[in-house]
Amino acid sequence: MYTETCPHCGANLIEDAWEDITETEDGGIEIDAYPALICEEKCGYMKRIELVPEVIAQQGEDRLLLAYPNQEGRIFDVGEALLHPPVHVEELTALENWEDYTGNHDIEKLLEIARDIRVADIDTPNLFEFATSELSQDAFLCWFMSWSEKPYRSLDRSLHEAAIDFLAVIFNRHNIPVPDIKSIKIKRQFKELDILAIINDTYAVLIEDKTNTKNHSNQLVRYRKAVEKAFPELIQLPIYYKIADQSHYRSVEKACYVPFKRRMMLEVLKRGKANGVKNPIFLDYYRHLQKLEDSIAAFRKKPITTWGANQWQGFYQEVQKHIDGGWGKVSNPRKGFWGFWCSSLRNGWYLQLEQDKLCIKIKIEGEANKRARRQAAMKEVLRESNEQNLKLQKPARLGNGKTMTIAQRKDYIQTNEEGIIDLKRTIEELKRY
Repeated sequence: MYTETCPHCGANLIEDAWEDITETEDGGIEIDAYPALICEEKCGYMKRIELVPEVIAQQGEDRLLLAYPNQEGRIFDVGEALLHPPVHVEELTALENWEDYTGNHDIEKLLEIARDIRVADIDTPNLFEFATSELSQDAFLCWFMSWSEKPYRSLDRSLHEAAIDFLAVIFNRHNIPVPDIKSIKIKRQFKELDILAIINDTYAVLIEDKTNTKNHSNQLVRYRKAVEKAFPELIQLPIYYKIADQSHYRSVEKACYVPFKRRMMLEVLKRGKANGVKNPIFLDYYRHLQKLEDSIAAFRKKPITTWGANQWQGFYQEVQKHIDGGWGKVSNPRKGFWGFWCSSLRNGWYLQLEQDKLCIKIKIEGEANKRARRQAAMKEVLRESNEQNLKLQKPARLGNGKTMTIAQRKDYIQTNEEGIIDLKRTIEELKRY
C-alpha cells in the first residue's frame, strides 16, 4: 500500500495503471501498460511504480537470484546488501548452481538499502565535469574566499579554516603574513580582471584565472594598472591561478604575478579535507583537480600507445627537468600535436619531439638556396647519426617552409615489455642528441 504524497501539490498519491502508446514503423501500435502513482488531485504528477522482483532461487541463505521483467536477472548478496549487474536470467541459472528458494525475505525493504556493485567502478557525478569554463572556476574561488570572513566560522569551521589557508598561501607567496580577515569584498570581472578581492580595506588580491589558456597582450600589466588607478592605497597581491600546466611562467613573473599552480591548490584542498571539510562543492572541486593530476601523472604507468594530451604534457614536464626547452600544443592542418622543442640551436638545427616521433628540424631565414641548405644539413645530420648510432632516418616527405624536418626517429621512447615508459632510459637516450 503506497502512502506517498505528491511532491508538486502535497496531495496523496494513489496507485493506478498507466499506458504508453507508440506507433510502430509498419503503422501498428504498441501498448506498454504498467502500474503508476497518480496525484489524487490530478495536478499532473505521475510516477511509474518499479515492480518488486521475485526471488526465484538461492545459494545458501545470503545469496539470492532475483527475476525482473523482460527476463532480466540480478544476484543479490544479502549480507553485504550488494546488487550485481543485470544479466539474462537464463544465463545466471545455467552458469551457477542454484537451489529452490525457501526463505521469506522482505525484498522491497532490502532493496531500499542495497548498493549497486557497478558504483564501485564509476566516478560519481562531479559538478566541475560540467562547469568547465573559467567563469565557473571564478565562481568557485569567489565562493571559497567568501568563507574566510569570521562570521562564517560558526557555520562551518573546517571550511572557514580552509579558506583562510588558501588566502594564507597567497599572502605568504608575497612574503606577507596573512592578517586576521575582518572583511573581504569580492569583485568579479573588475576592468576585465577575473577576480579582485579587497581584504580589510588594505590588501588587493588580484586573481587572473586560467584553465587551458595563457596570458596574452600584456593583459596582466594592464590589470595591475587598472587596480592601482581605482585603489591606489591598496597593497597588491597579484596571483596567476592555473590548474592546467604550461611550459613556463616567465611573462607572468615579469608582470609581478605569482603563479598559483594546481599542485599548490591541491595541497590546500587536501589539508581542508583532512581537517574535516564535508561541503560537497569543496569536495567536488578537490576530486576534479585530483583527477586531472592523476591523468597527467599517468604517463608513468600507461602504455605509450594509449597516451592522450594529459600524459604527453606530464612526460614533457619531466623531460624539461633534464633538457632545456619548451613544450606546448602545435597546430597544423592535421589537428596538431603536443610538442617539445630544445632551446639550443646547432648549425641552425634543433630537436623537436612530436609525441612519439623525434625530429631534427632546421630553421632557414630567407629564400636564397633553401633547398641546397636543407640537403646539406640533412646529409651532415645523417652522417653524424651513423657515426653515433642515433638511429635517425630521412623523412618520407621533405617540407619547404621556414622550419623543416631533416631527420627523424620513431622509437626514441624506451619502454618495458608492457609498453610502459622507462623514463630513466628515455631521458638518457634524449641527452645523446
